[in-house]
Amino acid sequence: MPTPFSRVRAAAIDSRLANVLKRQEELERLHQTLVRNASAITDAITHDSDHTPAEAAVEYHLALSTVKEQYASLRPAQQLEDEYRIARGADAPDRREAGGIVYIVPTTHTLFFSVVAPLSAALAAGNCVVIQLENNLRTLPGLLRGLLRSALDNDIIDFSTSRPDDADFLARCTEVLQTGAEQPPKANHIVSPAQERVIAVVDQTANLQEAARALVTARFSFGGKSPYAPDMLLVSEFSKKDLLDAVVQQSIGFLTAQNGAVVGETRTTAARGDGARDLLDEVQKEGGTRVVTTGSNGTILDVQKRDSAAFRRKITECCLCVHAVSSLDDAIDLANSYDTLLATYVFANPPSAKYLAQFINARVAFVNHVPTELLVGPASPLNEAVNPNLRYPTTLFSMPRPQYTSAPQRSALLAEVLRSGSAKEIQRLPAALKTEELGAMMRPMGGGIGYFEQGILTGLGMVLTPTLAAMGVLGWYAVKTMTARR
Repeated sequence: MPTPFSRVRAAAIDSRLANVLKRQEELERLHQTLVRNASAITDAITHDSDHTPAEAAVEYHLALSTVKEQYASLRPAQQLEDEYRIARGADAPDRREAGGIVYIVPTTHTLFFSVVAPLSAALAAGNCVVIQLENNLRTLPGLLRGLLRSALDNDIIDFSTSRPDDADFLARCTEVLQTGAEQPPKANHIVSPAQERVIAVVDQTANLQEAARALVTARFSFGGKSPYAPDMLLVSEFSKKDLLDAVVQQSIGFLTAQNGAVVGETRTTAARGDGARDLLDEVQKEGGTRVVTTGSNGTILDVQKRDSAAFRRKITECCLCVHAVSSLDDAIDLANSYDTLLATYVFANPPSAKYLAQFINARVAFVNHVPTELLVGPASPLNEAVNPNLRYPTTLFSMPRPQYTSAPQRSALLAEVLRSGSAKEIQRLPAALKTEELGAMMRPMGGGIGYFEQGILTGLGMVLTPTLAAMGVLGWYAVKTMTARR
């Protein structure tokens, strides 16, 4: 029985992509193939997902931008110089090596970008790649197989229709799990927390029109399936009516096509979001939820009960849920009632935004904007700083392998102490530190006047002002009386 992915395994053992020039060549061919087949790719995206031509164009643009950015990160002259640092007697503390094979399990949301982004990063890091694409009636998976096979060296890429049974093979791979992990992730797993919630907070100090525009775009674009679409919008109760008016106004462009037809009428039944209808039916049965507006392509809900189904699930449909909060602290407490949030969007003036972003437990916070780039592709991997411009840095697909040619400064002294063990040598250790005490550091007296300090100063002012005024008046009368007696 032939070994699965035998060519890829052999290419990984041979370090086929260790040469940076080979990596450049593969990325060049990948980019050229994607450019030549732009129309076929965008047509396949719209056919499979019922995304609009604009959404397909954005996904295609971001995928090509990722390939271009990964290609630009390859600097042959610099990498050649870095390779020979040891030969020149220099340390190489930041040296890294490719992991070998990257096994990608993409999400179905914006599949094209979700495949190209980790693929280009893995190639740039020097890895071979296996991509799991199911056999189905969709157009894009088959198109991707054909394009990638024609573009890349067939020894460095292969495809699978299901998860391999070979546990040893997977243990040797770096697995990219964009749909999440059923069990705690292992060291070789790059996991996207796809089911974590996203909360938006709109304070009364925010520009309500700008907030509504950004949040409606995030919720209704790409069929509402982006992991970074807001699951719940928390708004100050004093601004709720005005924000709902702005949200309805901003949603018209998504609910109505340019020719006046409802966008939902041009989409298939599956794309209209049966899940949204299920959610709508469920929350209406529970009560405590008001439908602000609904149509075949989207729904806006005013959620009034905090035990509503809208709070209990990740929303993957064109359904924007709005809930009123009484204060910033109320918004923080409600947001933190979930586990760690995937993201939070804060719309407020700078002081209020700082307070919300600091105390809401989220992997990333965005103030007064929603990055459009994040709406495409999977959630950013765990334990990696979120970068809207680059979902997968090459460091995820390589391992640190530092090399040193010079010993640390204290190494000779410590070695001599260990070798001799004499009291004289041991006494040199405190002297080497110059002092046994830590140097005293100057610290600021405080962080300025805060909420409680303001209250104290206000109270003192209220007490001292009339007291000082009374003392001044009494002093004036005393001086006047003594002067009159003379």
